[in-house]
Amino acid sequence: MALPSQRLLKLWSGALLLGISQLVQADSAWQDISQQQLVYLQVSGADGQEGTVVLQLADAFTPLTSARFRQLVQQRFYDGLPFYRVIDQFVLQAGLPEGELHPSQKPQLYPALPAEFSWPIRPSDRYTQVQQSDLLADETGFNQGFAVGRAQGREWLLHCPNVVNMARDANPASATTDFAIMQGQAPRHLDQNMNVFARVIWGSENLNLLPRGEKASGGILSAQQRRGSILSARLGTELPVAQQLPLQQQLTNSVDFQQMLQRRRERADEFYQYKGNGKLDICYLGAPVRLKSEQ
Repeated sequence: MALPSQRLLKLWSGALLLGISQLVQADSAWQDISQQQLVYLQVSGADGQEGTVVLQLADAFTPLTSARFRQLVQQRFYDGLPFYRVIDQFVLQAGLPEGELHPSQKPQLYPALPAEFSWPIRPSDRYTQVQQSDLLADETGFNQGFAVGRAQGREWLLHCPNVVNMARDANPASATTDFAIMQGQAPRHLDQNMNVFARVIWGSENLNLLPRGEKASGGILSAQQRRGSILSARLGTELPVAQQLPLQQQLTNSVDFQQMLQRRRERADEFYQYKGNGKLDICYLGAPVRLKSEQ
């Protein structure tokens, strides 16, 4: 049998190295999400169906609110509490309804949080610009996987679907424990008006298990009505390794993500008769998250 020529061996070697290089580059476009950043909510619908919803905390942006939520999770504050205000395609709010007793049968008093609505832009942050001249910001982009707006030297987290904020009243520094998950069309009118401290990155479909309230009553569900609930809330680090999800987020400054942005701008597919103006809605994009085992 004839042996392969030296030139052919070089070609094979080159092709192999190129393939390995491409695999390494593709893998480096993804980053593991630390279990310290994750909160696992086990939610239940009124009919008993259960599902897991995973939140990623925004410690880098709203540290005081994120720390409070982490504290409440560790103290098991949310275990057994209902989603008591649910408006379809807008908000799912959970916590301790006014006038109701906590499952622990003990008073639950926490000091109000200061407003963490915006902060000075940090040049050292890993930021990817998506769109200039946004409707409600000078520009939008991704910072460490979170959608942000920027204007006049300041930055804030955007109210895209699946964003989580801490509920408050008219006083900007009145948030304590109750939280709200955004759904449906992005309620951007809330930008720079709420303490956004997390985003849902896994299991968002399980939020559909939660019964909805009537819009006429502000989505409020009383204790006598069918309500969804939080069976348990746990930090990723509190779970056995076998129960932790090995989640990764795509780096928005990676070549793959930049190419995706360009494809979205161009709308080159023959389906599109109107190609748009090249502008992008950041809330429609999102920063991709996957299970590490799916790579």
